[in-house]
Amino acid sequence: MKKTWVAILMVVLLLAATAALGQSGDDVLKKGQEVYEANCADCHRSNGEGLPVKFPSLKGNAFVTGDSKPVIDILINGRKGELGQMPAWKEFLDDAQIAAVISYIRNGWGNQASAIKPADVAPARKK
Repeated sequence: MKKTWVAILMVVLLLAATAALGQSGDDVLKKGQEVYEANCADCHRSNGEGLPVKFPSLKGNAFVTGDSKPVIDILINGRKGELGQMPAWKEFLDDAQIAAVISYIRNGWGNQASAIKPADVAPARKK
C-alpha cells in the first residue's frame, strides 16, 4: 500500500513540474541531469552522494528537498563558510538551467520534492 502512495505522489509531483514549467516533466529532469553532469557531478558525484567532509551529499539531504529558496540562493550566489564552499553559478547558468538542475537534485536518487520554475530563480538573481 505504501509503495502505491509513493508512486501516486511521484506522478503528482511530475505532473506539477510539467504544468509549472510548461514542459514535460521528463524534459525538465533530463535537462537538469545534463546541467548537473556538466557542472555539479565532479564535486557532488553522479550518484549524488558527494565526497565526505568536502562536498555534501545531495541524496537524501533534507536541505535540498526542503524550502527551495535557500537552495536557489546558494546556486545563484555560491557559499563560503564553515560548512564549505560552493561557486556562484549566476554568471554561467541561466534561470531555466538553474531551475532544471534544482528540480533534478530535488527528485534524483530517491529525493522527492516539488520542481522549481525559472520564475522562482529570477528574484534570487537580483539580490
